[in-house]
Amino acid sequence: MLAYLWRFLCTLCVLFCISAPLQAQIILSADQDSSSVRRFAEELAQLLPLQSVEYMPRSQLQAQRNFTTDTRLVLLGPALLDWRLQLSHSAPATLIMQVSRVQAHQRTAKQQPQKLTFLWSDPPIERQIALLKALLPGHKKIGLLYGNQSIFLLKEIEQAIQAHDLTLHTYYWPNSYDARSLARLLNKTDVLLGIDDAQIYNPATIKSILLSSYARKQALIGPTAAFIKAGSLASTYSNKDDWLHSLQTLLQTPAEHWPHSVYPEEFKIMLNPQVARSLAVETHQVTDLLKQLKQHRAAP
Repeated sequence: MLAYLWRFLCTLCVLFCISAPLQAQIILSADQDSSSVRRFAEELAQLLPLQSVEYMPRSQLQAQRNFTTDTRLVLLGPALLDWRLQLSHSAPATLIMQVSRVQAHQRTAKQQPQKLTFLWSDPPIERQIALLKALLPGHKKIGLLYGNQSIFLLKEIEQAIQAHDLTLHTYYWPNSYDARSLARLLNKTDVLLGIDDAQIYNPATIKSILLSSYARKQALIGPTAAFIKAGSLASTYSNKDDWLHSLQTLLQTPAEHWPHSVYPEEFKIMLNPQVARSLAVETHQVTDLLKQLKQHRAAP
């Protein structure tokens, strides 16, 4: 009887260990120290009460030489990505945030970093196209500006555009703004689809791009929510809570099961109503648009 009871207790212990939540030391750091980053770390710690979540300033983290086997890094920004890429293969499993696909490609195109997962900062192309179709259902000819840094995305975008039965017109962006070439592209298109390439969309160029497109009554979708205030029509984006939800899910999963890259499942829509009125775009309630896009995502 005692032997049976002992075996039963041992079995319970094994089952408990297997089903126990994953525990790890999580170190979060960012390119720039700020109160908002520290609050982000605190909120992540609240979501993961069984794990150790520590905020560490960049200088302190970069001085670290040894990490335990259960350490997980959450790094925000391109500078910390550069630092992480210099570490050996024994470096901790790492989640990279606040880095776009263009920024990552510039740094990793010639290497295959190990134990690295990207949570992309730029909105997914498929989602942006779905937003474009929901807002502008009659617009079939899509204009796209791309450059040396974003040319690797071109094939993917072409396939996504074709899958939606749309026509893509592209323009290779030179090193400086070229009004005539942009005008020739806009003469062929109904709307511009922006991609997060800082060589093309930046504070020095955005006004000229928007003025050229508005002169032809064309809207710009994207490239990110940061350009809505400047005059872009709309974009999808993920807020702090959406990022926290994604981190919570990943950090409760063994690192060997992390994907190479991922977008947050949850997202929002930002719309510039003044631009919509000036371009005679039918007004949509953001909540209705969001529901429509999420139904599109759920469709088989």
